Amino acid sequence: MPEIAVRMTKRNHNAFVHLLGALESQGYDLEKLLITKDFSEILKARPKVVLYSFFTEEIWGNLPEEIKLLKEGGSLLIAGGYHAIAMPKHTLNQLGFDIAVIGEGEEVIYQLLTALERSGYRITRDLLSIPGLAFYLNGEFVFTGFAKVEDFWRFPPYPESVRLISPIEITRGCPFGCYYCQTPYIKGLRMRHRPIDQIVKYSRRMKDMRYITPNAFAYGSPGAILKLSKLEALLKALQPLRKEGRRLFYGTFPSEVRPEFVLPETLELLIDYADNRRLAIGAQSGDDAMLKAMHRLHRVEHVRRAVEYMLEYGFEPVVDFIVGLPNESKESQKKSIELMRWIMRKGGKVRAHYFMPLPGTPWARCKPSPLSEEMRRFLGRMAAKGKIEGSWGKQIELSQRLQRLMEEFYEEPMSHTVPVRDVC
Repeated sequence: MPEIAVRMTKRNHNAFVHLLGALESQGYDLEKLLITKDFSEILKARPKVVLYSFFTEEIWGNLPEEIKLLKEGGSLLIAGGYHAIAMPKHTLNQLGFDIAVIGEGEEVIYQLLTALERSGYRITRDLLSIPGLAFYLNGEFVFTGFAKVEDFWRFPPYPESVRLISPIEITRGCPFGCYYCQTPYIKGLRMRHRPIDQIVKYSRRMKDMRYITPNAFAYGSPGAILKLSKLEALLKALQPLRKEGRRLFYGTFPSEVRPEFVLPETLELLIDYADNRRLAIGAQSGDDAMLKAMHRLHRVEHVRRAVEYMLEYGFEPVVDFIVGLPNESKESQKKSIELMRWIMRKGGKVRAHYFMPLPGTPWARCKPSPLSEEMRRFLGRMAAKGKIEGSWGKQIELSQRLQRLMEEFYEEPMSHTVPVRDVC
């Protein structure tokens, strides 16, 4: 029976598929791992080590009970993902994990598993030489530094020996530093791109070609500018795969596009080279003052222009908004309602989300604003008509839990690729 288990879930699937590819490419035998989404299978196997990866929003689900049962069985628990990176002490002290992986894990996980096997799955001084770990050694908290994988494309996006597939991460990092988002503060402000030949090579396994990137139209650029020739070179290189029967979805789930990058020339590339006719963009607010406050670095006019261009070129706009933003006035919410109504009248779709203070971001300790009565009525009516999607109702309760978590267990980010300012 394998001594190490990987606790896969629907939400961590993409991350673990990539990490398994990285492990395999460094010479690790994946047959030594129990890889499963069935927790009962892990419990029955009684592994020495169990690997987890999760978001902060998941810590109130099945996780506490799973940790309890595994600890009773004597398993060593390792946590990765955004929560472990942003709140390592909470991950160890309150959740009950033994080791937290801090940063980008491709190299860390290989070194960690190799060291644990040598030590008989015990926490020893050998772990001090591995960057990217937080743990307790002889009762003392230890942090070995933030792990950064500058050239993440050295590792394949999925393993060869295990039949697992996920959308391919083609870009890592985001230059805009939005105050509510964890990505730029953990993965850096400079975009790093997987080379085109690799993307083509690894896309051959997919029937529907999908990609992970914070801004699909910024491929090949430092991030804040458009490099049209680079973008076209990528899309053009994927065309032989389309001719073999694969479909190319670009700029839609699980990715999106910033509104100021939606231009006639980028849409024309999609018409020529991609199969999707809907595009996801982040508006986040209909008030320029709020966009400036959250460091979005675009304006409402960019959203309107993007929607107009998409409709002109036959694309369905899918536009995301965040409601209940910190210091959002009734007037600001009214402006968001006006922009949402305008988008829906034009024929676009709106997705609404309630602000959640995420650890490791400048807005981690900011309080959401209450929804005005007008906003509540509007969202309710539009949802009943099927014109607005999103989970803002459930997110209100989740946001309250996150606030309490920040009040009780807030941690100053110990080390990120980018300094995090508390602006609340």
